[in-house]
Amino acid sequence: ATLGFSTATSYSALIALALQGEGYDLITTGELIGVLALTVLASTLLSGYVTAKFGAVRASQLAMVCACVGVGSMAFTRDIFWAALVSRLVWGFGVGLLLGPMNLYMQSRLTPKRFVYLVTAFSTMIPLSLAIGPPIGDFLLRNFGATTLFLAGALPALAGILLTLGLRPLPPPPATPGLGLASAWRRWHFWPVLTLIIGGSQFGFMARYIGPSIEGKGMSLAWFFIPATIAMLLCRIVAMRKLAAVHPRHLAASGLAGCSIALVAMAYTQGPVLLSISGVFLGLGNSMMYPVASAWLGRFASKADGGAVQAIVATAFYVGIYWAPYPETFLIARWDYSGAALVMAAIGVLGASALWASRADG
Repeated sequence: ATLGFSTATSYSALIALALQGEGYDLITTGELIGVLALTVLASTLLSGYVTAKFGAVRASQLAMVCACVGVGSMAFTRDIFWAALVSRLVWGFGVGLLLGPMNLYMQSRLTPKRFVYLVTAFSTMIPLSLAIGPPIGDFLLRNFGATTLFLAGALPALAGILLTLGLRPLPPPPATPGLGLASAWRRWHFWPVLTLIIGGSQFGFMARYIGPSIEGKGMSLAWFFIPATIAMLLCRIVAMRKLAAVHPRHLAASGLAGCSIALVAMAYTQGPVLLSISGVFLGLGNSMMYPVASAWLGRFASKADGGAVQAIVATAFYVGIYWAPYPETFLIARWDYSGAALVMAAIGVLGASALWASRADG
């Protein structure tokens, strides 16, 4: 179900190309990409409350319905700015709502033994979608147009809804006042949250702008997304058996460093070899960043604040992914895609250095 949802939302990688094909300029395209952040952040902050109110399974299903409607409706609304804006807001509500309840549901089924490894292995369903959605979407967009692209993109989310119908619900958690975010927050959370924001902004930059950056160079997006996905799978399923013994702080810092190397390779790519290398380092870096930080915080959460902790995790990651693309358009306008990629790489190096130097534990 998570794979189906993620495949549908991974069509965001084609948004810039699809919108520019409708005649939108760079800044307007950035607005339609970045507006997702409004409902992503709102629904992510609400995800702990929604999960406590309706249960993790029902909250996840609501997220998938929103993704299905948001992606599919873009087939009819993309050429009208305000209509496309509404579609993107609905899309964003689904994106922001899913990770909290789905992570809570999955982690509640695990014992402490190999907790970090199993959380990381489960999280492969999200990047695995990058080997499915963008290459297929790229083919559909170029051969059949944007209408087919978005209608086909909604189908995996619909399949995800059907797959969750038989899931056994969790016992309701103890009631907490309000959203429960303040009571769930701990001082040491700052460092994993900072990691998620920086790593999310790096991942979001590459996922959104890799298409336009290689446009005209005669390369397919598959040269980037397939190596990235293979690297993610191998790291999360194979290497993480050993790496899970390393302190999460060191893994997360290494993840930011890997994403920074990927951005440098993206900045200088002129052919498929360097583009594939960029994908590999993004895959390795992301594997040692988001799932590790999620498990780092989730491992120490109580049953009462588990939903709120996962809401904090998802909010931090989505702030990077969905709020950063809009200001990134100004970097692109000033220094083009290559220069903007180098700036994002430098931010990642600074974040990794700060994380390595910290003493955050948990």
